[in-house]
Amino acid sequence: MKESTRNEIIRLHYGGASQRRIAKLLGVARKSVARALVGHEKHRAEPMEVERAQRPSVLDPFADHIAQLLERYPNITAVRLHEELCRLGFQGHYTIVRQRLRVLRPHAPKLPVQRFETGPGVQGQMDYSPYDISFTAEGRRRVHAFSYILAYSRRQYVRFVETQDFATTVREHVRAFEYFDGLCATCLYDNMKVVVTGYDGDQPIYNTRFLSFATHYGYQPWACRPHRPQTKGKVERPFAYVETNLLNGRTFTSLEHLNETAALWLAEVADLHVHRETKRRPIDLYQEEKPHLLSLPARAYDTAQVSTAR
Repeated sequence: MKESTRNEIIRLHYGGASQRRIAKLLGVARKSVARALVGHEKHRAEPMEVERAQRPSVLDPFADHIAQLLERYPNITAVRLHEELCRLGFQGHYTIVRQRLRVLRPHAPKLPVQRFETGPGVQGQMDYSPYDISFTAEGRRRVHAFSYILAYSRRQYVRFVETQDFATTVREHVRAFEYFDGLCATCLYDNMKVVVTGYDGDQPIYNTRFLSFATHYGYQPWACRPHRPQTKGKVERPFAYVETNLLNGRTFTSLEHLNETAALWLAEVADLHVHRETKRRPIDLYQEEKPHLLSLPARAYDTAQVSTAR
């Protein structure tokens, strides 16, 4: 059948003519009209797949390196991957790296968690997170990331230490307070032994020595409910950022080298990235929060360990 005849059949059909009427007007068999209409509907219902030649991507020359990084660091983020590729001469935008990573490593969607927000200077949150790191000069060993975060601005202090004992915890608090040039009126804690020695019913019993430290700086420790990490999500969630952006895709010679890198990372990355919750940079919100922080005492708390000699 000619295409002109088929076109007339379709046009008359959409105009409301019956198959008998179309066959009579065009001088063709009714079966030919029916066959043309069925073929037309089938063609419209099944879109034709057109094979398109895949356009070359600016990421193609880096495909092998991307595969190697994903093999070594399966959880590497698009931000870290983009940083590593830029070191090799990649000049493309972060978005194309993120899209490629989604294809190579799809993730299931996560349910959102609503955060409880506090005013500037009202609350800080502190926690530890352990990591087993293979140092090139010191071998594989366990270290602990001490993190103190300002809940309002989300500005964070991070330092890696060898233990989570009382002296280390107090010393890193002092360093965090000096880093922020102040502290919040309250600080939320997990139920670590350094802070909480036990419970009387639902009421936490605070470590007397730690309370003395908190009193020296004029803030109130606040133990969160056990087995509920969402309560202190502002300090829990940044550990994932530390893992995927600071630790992932990097090697360290020693604990000292790790802390030097962490200090640079805080200033050049963590402080300057736009936070997903606040939609602001932590360093900018910190400027608003700083006037509301408690001022530091003239004399720092004595963190020296005292032992009795026999």
